[in-house]
Amino acid sequence: MGGSGALLPPDIASNNENLRADSEELMKKSLIGLVTAITFILTGCGASGDPIEVDNGWVRAMPPGAKMTAGYVTVTNNGKGELRVLGASSPFFGRIEMHTTVMDDGVQKMRMVDGYKIAPGESLELKAGSDHLMMRFPRDLETAGGQIPVSMAFRTTDGELVSIESTFELRQSAPN
Repeated sequence: MGGSGALLPPDIASNNENLRADSEELMKKSLIGLVTAITFILTGCGASGDPIEVDNGWVRAMPPGAKMTAGYVTVTNNGKGELRVLGASSPFFGRIEMHTTVMDDGVQKMRMVDGYKIAPGESLELKAGSDHLMMRFPRDLETAGGQIPVSMAFRTTDGELVSIESTFELRQSAPN
């Protein structure tokens, strides 16, 4: 006599299984809602006037089969101490690296960096030909509807870790 409800009449056992499935689904949705609410309460959402603002994010659209693209955004530090950008992630990319562009013997080259520093009251503009996000291993971009969720991680001067959720627009070219 194996699984749950084996000793119950078939109609009650079936109803019991449906209730269990509904209950599990409700618990999953409640947990997701709770985690989302806590994230917004603890980290804010990067709106104007917040200690950290993340604005004008966009990702360059890729030709079919491409394995990487670049992401660009402006991050403003409205806080009182230095802010360090630690990294970024998105469910639509397997990996996001922070890069800078340097001239090496007259040749422009990209280099991966371990973070960016933003002084109080200053902004960091990640843009083409300069600092940028290298977004690798795209996943199901056609399902994104032109909007790419990106989570950016920061460390404040006092050591606090902060995550800001943002949406980057998938575009063929830079916004005007």
